[in-house]
Amino acid sequence: MARPGAGVLGRAARLLQGPRGARPVSTVRAGVTVPVDPATAFRVFTDEIDAWYVRGRHSWVDPERAVGIRFQHGYLRELWSDGGHVDTGRILTWDPPHRLVWADLINPTGRMEIEVAFTEVDGGTEVTLEHRGLDTLPPDVAGRIRRGYSWNIVLGWFARRWA
Repeated sequence: MARPGAGVLGRAARLLQGPRGARPVSTVRAGVTVPVDPATAFRVFTDEIDAWYVRGRHSWVDPERAVGIRFQHGYLRELWSDGGHVDTGRILTWDPPHRLVWADLINPTGRMEIEVAFTEVDGGTEVTLEHRGLDTLPPDVAGRIRRGYSWNIVLGWFARRWA
């Protein structure tokens, strides 16, 4: 005899839970191709991030004070109107024009890394971003990242630099 309520949710529950025994997805990837060489793509991504990164409440730690974003002194920093800043990432690898890796400092419960690779392809550079360690986050936060809430959008902002 089936236990009471067994199968009530059926397929919907399986979609939410994933396959039995499956581990949560720990990595998401996004990519874009830009019509410049890897050195230029790396320089624009890093040195000119404040020019292409779209400002807004969606992307700042402190939207009331935020005035810019910059890779500076080994960190990715949100710059504030009062001259202060918050470090949102710590640079782990700085290898121009090939790759950049930083540790996320925003989600203290998670141990995450973001890697951006710049690979020469016909007609330009493929820029690939990999966000690792999502399985260390609370499920709701990890879910938003897994659904691509930001990285495809962010790389789209970057690519618009050449539109």
